[in-house]
Amino acid sequence: MKCELRVVTGARAGHHDVYDKSYIGIGRHPLSDLRFDAEKDIDASTRHAAIVKTGDTYVLRDLESTNGTFVNGERITGERVLKEGDVLRFGVHGPEVSFHLMHESHDEVVMPAVTAPMRESIAREASERAAKAAAEAPRAPKPPAAPPPAPKPAPKAPPPSAPRPAPAKPVAESATGVLRAEIRDHRGRSRALLVALLIVMLGAFGIILWQGRTAQEDRASTRMVIDSMRGELARLRVIQRQNESALADARTRLGAERDPSRRALLRREVQAAEVRGTQIAASTAVNWNAALVNARRAVAMVIVRFPDGQVFSGTGFGVDADGRMLTNRHIVLNDAGQRATDIAIRFTGSTEVLPARIERIAPDVDLAVIRIESAGPHPVVPGFSDAEPADGDPIALVGFPLGGDLPQGQAPTASSFFGAVSRVLPDSLLQLDAWSGSGASGSPIFDRHGRVTGVEFGGVRESGGRIVLGLPIRRALALLGR
Repeated sequence: MKCELRVVTGARAGHHDVYDKSYIGIGRHPLSDLRFDAEKDIDASTRHAAIVKTGDTYVLRDLESTNGTFVNGERITGERVLKEGDVLRFGVHGPEVSFHLMHESHDEVVMPAVTAPMRESIAREASERAAKAAAEAPRAPKPPAAPPPAPKPAPKAPPPSAPRPAPAKPVAESATGVLRAEIRDHRGRSRALLVALLIVMLGAFGIILWQGRTAQEDRASTRMVIDSMRGELARLRVIQRQNESALADARTRLGAERDPSRRALLRREVQAAEVRGTQIAASTAVNWNAALVNARRAVAMVIVRFPDGQVFSGTGFGVDADGRMLTNRHIVLNDAGQRATDIAIRFTGSTEVLPARIERIAPDVDLAVIRIESAGPHPVVPGFSDAEPADGDPIALVGFPLGGDLPQGQAPTASSFFGAVSRVLPDSLLQLDAWSGSGASGSPIFDRHGRVTGVEFGGVRESGGRIVLGLPIRRALALLGR
């Protein structure tokens, strides 16, 4: 039994599809089976819900969504068995989807089994019919015997007096014939030479065209990277101006406030705004284009499939030219403790899909080492930071927030987000003032020199992606045996 989901409201209203699988992921994530618009259907979470098939029963499961999952207007907790015509809503004001069952026809024409005695009987009857037809066929008359050949008359000997004829002399080829033959040979050689030249010219033209197209794609990819960085820096400058305005307002209110408790709160607000302004100024002052020009090439999208068929994506980065990469443990190991059965790697700027395998999983931190199975050399990050991250250090995150759903043949492009280390938490956890999303887990954290200073592994859900958490790179280097 299959099911059909019809989008009734939302940005993708009118879309419908039929599913015949045990797990149907629903949300704004690009790899969801039923995907909502990432920018318009904002009430729906990235991974909002799932429909699980057990036998002929379909169950709707809420995946701890922010705005809830509803069936026929009633919010569900946990799971709900679905019936024909149920209307599902993802978020209080989110898109609605109607659920329909599709019963399949199983009518078949059953052919009788052919046993060994039946095959022998059929073969015997066919042989008897062939022998009978051969016996009844009319015989063709024999052709008459050919008469014996007539004896050949003996050759007459020439008379003794007759002189023997002289042997014929070969006729000398004329000069015109020789010239014509040479012209034909010359034409043949010229034609072969022209064909060879034409093949060489076509091959050279193809190489030039391919090189031009490759160079054009490289230039386009570089322009996209630079535009992305410029856009992020422009966004930081807007945030800096907003922070300066908020700081000036807080200082004004602090000067006019007379209540001691209120003054204490305003003083802390002013101090936080001053620290944030210093961090933003430090990050915008870094020449990130120069710092990340080689580092970005080693960042890759990591796509995994688990035994239950679920597909997720994250980020990783190359650390050895022979194919070793760092990523998060939760990318290759799901909540049930199952390891990913299939792993694919797509480096930024490359259309090649590389198979990989798990090499090592850290038991105590959210880190894992995977290895590309094909021969290298593969892109690697320029280096690792020697100094421990400190409060206020400018940083850059490079990864794939919200994953990616790219057309065949299109190369992925990693996004860059700039910020600062807001503080170092106990156990050397890093709290970053930047922006990130779920698909960016495993992103490298670069310092101002383009060296890796940490690895992102998550964030604070309530912050809307503005508070990011990471691990210092020394924890990953210990896993790599360095």
